[in-house]
Amino acid sequence: MEPEGGWGAVAAMAEPEPVSLAPGEDQEFSSLAGFFRTLYKILFRPGEFFQALGREGWAGPMAFALIVSSAGLLGALFWQLLVLAPAGASLGDIAGLLPFQGLGPGLLMAMMAVSPVLVLVNLGVGGICWWGSVALVGAGREFTPAWRIFCYAQAGMALGFIPFFGLPVAGIWVLALMYCGVKQVYGISAMGSLVALALYLALQVLLALTLLLGLVGVMAGLGFLLLLS
Repeated sequence: MEPEGGWGAVAAMAEPEPVSLAPGEDQEFSSLAGFFRTLYKILFRPGEFFQALGREGWAGPMAFALIVSSAGLLGALFWQLLVLAPAGASLGDIAGLLPFQGLGPGLLMAMMAVSPVLVLVNLGVGGICWWGSVALVGAGREFTPAWRIFCYAQAGMALGFIPFFGLPVAGIWVLALMYCGVKQVYGISAMGSLVALALYLALQVLLALTLLLGLVGVMAGLGFLLLLS
């Protein structure tokens, strides 16, 4: 008969390794409690959070990023509207320093209405750029781990609620969290993490320029057709 200890050893070997979950993905917490625990850990203990982060699951991180980013964008737009409102006329001296200073109240309100759509587009495009950047530095070609880092790094968008200058601060904090995430999850060097971040920013700029040139080309083509008609 096989020794009892032998069966225990076989059973222990057969058990799958436990998967580390973000608090928001852990069924022991309610959705609201898990959300705020996740937000707290990312903002105040990012190294600990990303070091224990698992590599599976995309829906939970996306929902988290959608909520935080939408709320942060709404907060930033609200402060811009406050500056443009008559009651905030005395704040006009700082209006030129705000991210959306060239936009009128109507356009700002329209952006607030479609903020979840804007955030979804940003998540999709940014997530792909980040995945490509991580793959280029040789950290890994799997999409899901890079996607999870990118989505949870959007916790920095909560800083968009800081009056007037929240959006620039939030953007810097998101980049810092992405750096911390790729360094901890993939275990690459600080230089490799910085290179991944630099590649991500370069891809974003390249994509923006491509879209801008495409838009200019379309408008030029339409103008030429109008001249011929």
